[in-house]
Amino acid sequence: MAKAIEDAIAALQYKGADYTKVDEAIAKANALNKDDYKDFTGVEAAVNAVVRDKNITEQSDVDAMAKAIEDAIAALKYKDADYTKVDAAIAKANALNKNDYKDFSGVEAAVKAVVRGKNITEQSEVDKMAKTIEDAIAALQYKDADYTKVDAAIAKANALKKDDYKDFSGVDNAVNAVVRDKNITEQSEVDKMAKAIEDAIADLKYKDADYTKVDAAIKKANALKKDDYKDFSGVKNAVKAVVRGKNITEQSEVDKMAKAIENAISALEKKPASAKPGTSDKNPKTGYTSNLALWIALLFISGGAAVGTMVVSRKKKYNK
Repeated sequence: MAKAIEDAIAALQYKGADYTKVDEAIAKANALNKDDYKDFTGVEAAVNAVVRDKNITEQSDVDAMAKAIEDAIAALKYKDADYTKVDAAIAKANALNKNDYKDFSGVEAAVKAVVRGKNITEQSEVDKMAKTIEDAIAALQYKDADYTKVDAAIAKANALKKDDYKDFSGVDNAVNAVVRDKNITEQSEVDKMAKAIEDAIADLKYKDADYTKVDAAIKKANALKKDDYKDFSGVKNAVKAVVRGKNITEQSEVDKMAKAIENAISALEKKPASAKPGTSDKNPKTGYTSNLALWIALLFISGGAAVGTMVVSRKKKYNK
């Protein structure tokens, strides 16, 4: 009977150990995305170390397995969030010249708002940071181009009297070609507009001065007989002093040339008439000369009358 009891005891089997915690820990590990972590091998090793079929007397061993898995999970470290887009956006912002824009504060604020140290589970937040910077950059508005030189050139053109020039169309075309509303990135184009106007102004050619009065005065001088005057040098010098090739801005000088000739002609004095008999006098006869001729004629007439009276008297005397 004693043996039977011993055999019965020997045949007894312990209940299996409780693997509930182990299974929960394994389920928890399986629910994780191993790619989110820097090193998932600790969890995998703890799971692989689980030994099944432990009995209730080994429950502590089983519980230790569960704890090993939980500890491995707790020791996991997330990978860092990917800041590639953030860094690219910041590099893009830094490459910009803030002085080119009306207001760069939005970009600066977005860059300043970046928070480092986010992990992979916070990637969406990091991506939002990058987008905020990109949106701020996209919203930037360039400053207007500087039209100071253009406006100065136009003012210079407007101050000119177009009727003084042979062809003013080049300046008009350059002014009409000006396009407003260019931004600071197009400054070189705006500067070219200003230069085009300045170049057109520099190429302008004045109309020739009007020499009509000069030519008329010279013609008047040439029609005179210089030998009829005491001194014709004033007229000759005034004509010789004429300078051709003056432009319209020098019209007053040209008019002075004409006036100088006219004044020299007005100042001429004719030579006096000659008093010698038989002398050719080309000057018109004066009233004094005409009266002298009349007295001479009367003298001859009266002398002839006296001679005739003497002849008659003598004839009468001889006839007696």
